[in-house]
Amino acid sequence: MLIRNVSREDLEKALISVNVMYSDNVEWNNFQHEGPSRGGGSNYRVTLKVKDSRGPGARYGFVRTASGNRRRTTSACWHVHGFFFDALLSVNPNAVIMSRQKRIDRYGGNWEDANIGSGFDPLLFSDACDCYDRGIA
Repeated sequence: MLIRNVSREDLEKALISVNVMYSDNVEWNNFQHEGPSRGGGSNYRVTLKVKDSRGPGARYGFVRTASGNRRRTTSACWHVHGFFFDALLSVNPNAVIMSRQKRIDRYGGNWEDANIGSGFDPLLFSDACDCYDRGIA
């Protein structure tokens, strides 16, 4: 995702906030400074992942095991991203997040669910983790 009009400190504060909820299991997968932003601050291209795929915030993959369960991945789930976006916008209301070709800012765009599975085997972003079972979401 591309995040504009922020500082590195803004991003770190938002990540710390999310890690309070997710038992310090969330970290940067990719973190690149993309240069200054027109609106003030800088542009960053970042992705989130979890340290332990069995811990909170891990996303399920598309592939099912022989027992019919989905495999857990180290990708951060939809809830982790949503809470991160909320935290970042609390830290810096001028932040603009471009994710999945959609704009997320203080005016809206966050928490939009979508089918990431198939028509035969649908899977919503919000169901691709165990956040509800853990009492996080």
